[in-house]
Amino acid sequence: MNIIQELHQFEEGLRPLQPSAAHDWDGKAWVLDSARVGQLDQQEGERLCVRVDAAADNARAVLAGDPLKALEYAQAAVDAQSFQDAGYPKNDVPLSVAAWVARGRSARQAADQILDKATRLSDSLLTLRTLRLKAKTQIRGYASKSQMEQAHAATDEVLLAIRELTGNTTL
Repeated sequence: MNIIQELHQFEEGLRPLQPSAAHDWDGKAWVLDSARVGQLDQQEGERLCVRVDAAADNARAVLAGDPLKALEYAQAAVDAQSFQDAGYPKNDVPLSVAAWVARGRSARQAADQILDKATRLSDSLLTLRTLRLKAKTQIRGYASKSQMEQAHAATDEVLLAIRELTGNTTL
């Protein structure tokens, strides 16, 4: 039986296909460069971290919406907290709270709803931050040990957790 291995033309002649970017030709055979393996694994780890950051950025946009609107909500939450801390004075309702008073909703109810929404958003953003930073630490740790299968698994796991956090399957 004759086995013919696929050969490729290089400047100096035919040779087998380079097994990976971490292999160098020594004139006779492809030799694995372990330093290059580590470098490539670090690069791949950083690429995975960029994917995690991008998913987190998209999730923040889903959770908080437009940045200017988020700023508006943050100011309303500060005003609502001050209003609550002052004991909900009827003659001193902040404009951002008064703007939410509608359809039978009192100023107190408006302030409480604003604060509840702000708390839920803050909790979601903190959860997102924790997921993102923990995953990036894990990914970099795995990459530094050339455990790329685990690095990819950690990436997949955090991307799924981020999608679940936002309820958005397209992130």
